[in-house]
Amino acid sequence: MKWSITQLRKFQDKPFEFHQTVNFDYLVKSLDLIDLSDIDVEGELTVRSNEVIADMHLTGTYTMSCARTLVPVEVPFDIKSQEIFDLEGFEQFGNDEDEDEHYHDATDGMINLKDIAEELVIIEKPMRVFSKESDQMLREGNGWEVIDEEQAIEIAKDKASSESEQIDPRLQKLQQLYDEEQ
Repeated sequence: MKWSITQLRKFQDKPFEFHQTVNFDYLVKSLDLIDLSDIDVEGELTVRSNEVIADMHLTGTYTMSCARTLVPVEVPFDIKSQEIFDLEGFEQFGNDEDEDEHYHDATDGMINLKDIAEELVIIEKPMRVFSKESDQMLREGNGWEVIDEEQAIEIAKDKASSESEQIDPRLQKLQQLYDEEQ
């Protein structure tokens, strides 16, 4: 995914189309993934007088752990991006605030899309995913269960009423004295 500018100048009249498969297996550990499929990168490079415009389309699949159940979940991605390589020195923007992340400098007379594809794969990774079965995850376990708010209020009322009816065994003798006086 690296082309020289002189090679691309041959395609001044029509866009240069490309389709390649790249492998970013070294990103699996750093992105906390289970697996990352091979990524299909296709698109076209349009050469103009002072810039090369790269229209890219990346497709692939992340395999991540479900945030609730830790089961593997496949998350497909479909990324489209347009990148512009300045052939004359990249002096278009004066200060850092105005720089556009889609503008790149053509270093050493080469257009390298692999680094940009890697960056797009990193940026598009979701923070967390949930499997479809995670909605039916366990609702109870050993000594616990998930209840809604109305059930919690009802249990609290029942507990309070039963505690008020019970007499502390240490004070039961006093209750008998109170009952005899009445």
